[in-house]
Amino acid sequence: MYQDPSKIRDHIVKIRLNDAESDLIDALVNFTGEQKAALLREMLLDQARHVLIGEADFGRPERESEVPEPALLSA
Repeated sequence: MYQDPSKIRDHIVKIRLNDAESDLIDALVNFTGEQKAALLREMLLDQARHVLIGEADFGRPERESEVPEPALLSA
């Protein structure tokens, strides 16, 4: 049925966002015009690649439970 069955996306991951996080993602989706799930998947995979090859800082946030909301908009 499929040329390459290994390309089928069959694994589901769910995340929960608070209002501010959701608003930020919605703004990004509206700005880019991309579909939310596809945009987040690409961002997640890109970040994972950068972490694994040592090009990204993957430090823990100051508080382990959550990242402070002002950090959502800072670089």
